[in-house]
Amino acid sequence: MTQALLPLQVTVVIASLVTLSTGRGYSFEALQQRSQNHQQIATDNLRQAEAHNNKGVELAEQGRVAEAIAAFNRAIKIYPKYENAHNNLGLALGSQKQFFEAAVEFQHALAINPQNIETYNNLGIALGSQGKFSEAISAFQQAIEIEPNNPTSHQNLGVAFWSQGKKPEAVISLQKARKLYSVQNNTDGINHIEQILQQMELSEQGVGSRE
Repeated sequence: MTQALLPLQVTVVIASLVTLSTGRGYSFEALQQRSQNHQQIATDNLRQAEAHNNKGVELAEQGRVAEAIAAFNRAIKIYPKYENAHNNLGLALGSQKQFFEAAVEFQHALAINPQNIETYNNLGIALGSQGKFSEAISAFQQAIEIEPNNPTSHQNLGVAFWSQGKKPEAVISLQKARKLYSVQNNTDGINHIEQILQQMELSEQGVGSRE
């Protein structure tokens, strides 16, 4: 069972600006001015990239995914370290079942921010959608290592284990997800876990009857 990709993110992420090294031939005043100029260029580029990213989100929400992909690519070309543009591009590509390309974008996003559990989950989904369940499991486990009490990560891990034929591990992860959803009073999450567990049981019964 493949999970749906997460919704597009609109949040703007500002990557750290590159600072100049203190090379020879510059006075302190000149170096300071040069650094300020480069920071201004980086800030201007980020603003332009942000505009393209937000336009891409609007286009994607309208179902104009090809145009959204082009907008996200423009944002990345202007500001390559724009984490959310990479993540949004991955989500848009994933919605078109271009899972290999989506995984590449999620990996780019994680290279910029290796602590984003949503991106690890997105990467795991893209990998699992290619049948790369071992790699998907690693991505979900990384998300759990960063934030152990996130139910979505445990849910996705359980589904990946199930897809790999590891039912005991799948049940443990899904039960953990259900417990965490209960703590959050998330009825929809609990119901979703119950549906997955029921589907697992039906699948097992179907295999048993064929044997």
